[in-house]
Amino acid sequence: MTTKSKLYKTLLYDKQFSRREVIKLSGAGAAIYGLNSLLSSCNTSQIPQTTIGLLLPFSGIYASLGESIYNGMRIYFDEIQNKVAGNNLFIIAEDTEMKPDVAQQKARKLIEQDNVDLVTGIVSTGVLYGLRDYFHNNKKFLICSNAGGNKISREMKSPYIWRSSFSNWQPNWPLGIWAYENVATKVFVSAPDYGAGHNMVDAFSNSFQSAGGKIINKQFTPFPSMGDPAPYITEIQQSRPQMVYCFYSGSSAVSFINAYHDFGLSNDIPIVCSGFTVEEDVLPAQGSAALGIKSGLHWALSLDNPANINFVKKYKNLYDHNANVFAVQGYDTAKIIAEMINEVQGDSDNINGMINYLKQVNFESPRGSFGLDANSQNPTQNIYVREVKEINGNLQNVVIENLGSFTDPGNNSLG
Repeated sequence: MTTKSKLYKTLLYDKQFSRREVIKLSGAGAAIYGLNSLLSSCNTSQIPQTTIGLLLPFSGIYASLGESIYNGMRIYFDEIQNKVAGNNLFIIAEDTEMKPDVAQQKARKLIEQDNVDLVTGIVSTGVLYGLRDYFHNNKKFLICSNAGGNKISREMKSPYIWRSSFSNWQPNWPLGIWAYENVATKVFVSAPDYGAGHNMVDAFSNSFQSAGGKIINKQFTPFPSMGDPAPYITEIQQSRPQMVYCFYSGSSAVSFINAYHDFGLSNDIPIVCSGFTVEEDVLPAQGSAALGIKSGLHWALSLDNPANINFVKKYKNLYDHNANVFAVQGYDTAKIIAEMINEVQGDSDNINGMINYLKQVNFESPRGSFGLDANSQNPTQNIYVREVKEINGNLQNVVIENLGSFTDPGNNSLG
């Protein structure tokens, strides 16, 4: 056995190593994380184990999202002593690089070479759509922990692909009605020019216009990199709208919000946005530019429920910064996976048993009451209107209204 292959077999996750440090030690783009003590031998064949394939971006524009999802999963697996159905739990992590072709190569490796029991992760809608046929045709289980592309809950639905995060429709459709009733009747819309951007704009536009609102312009910016935001902010400034609706995430959210503030628009033209635009992962870089922005999302740091209080505290203690919605989704995904594997007593070939379990998932999450809808194979969950406020010297999203529980319609009738 070579040094590298021995390392892959024996290197188990330990709190002294970060994810990046483990990958660096392995000298490759994938690492096996066993979530127990370090094995003394590279022969793991005698130890019952469940292996999860993890496809996330650990580089590029959404690397921080991948890191957060993984961090949230780690917390839950630690809570259950890193065992499911009596088996030791292993994770094989692969970097999708936010590229559909790379993700397909990594998925094939996980399924065909590593023989994982199931796969989770996926941040990008484009990556999710690109993987759909492979998992469907091969009847392999994928639980998506972020990418919200509506089609996966609609015309591209597969019995083998479930989602523990959201559909792009979910946070935005209820927000459109709220924005019309509480902020303005005319809006300028801005989002990146890719699947998620169009999904979120369509959902907000559908309800906003149905309520009587008018969209004066739609602006779609380059993706994955917006480049210089000045031309796009100038276009908004020249349109003089009553309100701006936008969706951005990661570094693009920082660029857009900071430029909007630098152009002096924050005090005159309110922003109502998809919650990812001002989520906890980007707030520190946005600073005071984000103050007062209102957004819709399925979680907020300030939610006052026991599960969230416990999760937020553990996350801060372990990682020394605030949790975010991506970490919550990772945490809930880990819970769903663990309880599903327990339900089938570790037999990941029992596809019908796993599907039947997912149809009745219901528990109290950090985000509030959480369930999986058997029709859309997507969460049923509360959507909250949040406002960025300064609390004890720190910026955070504070819930100002709970819009209630929403389930993706399972079709395109509402955007």
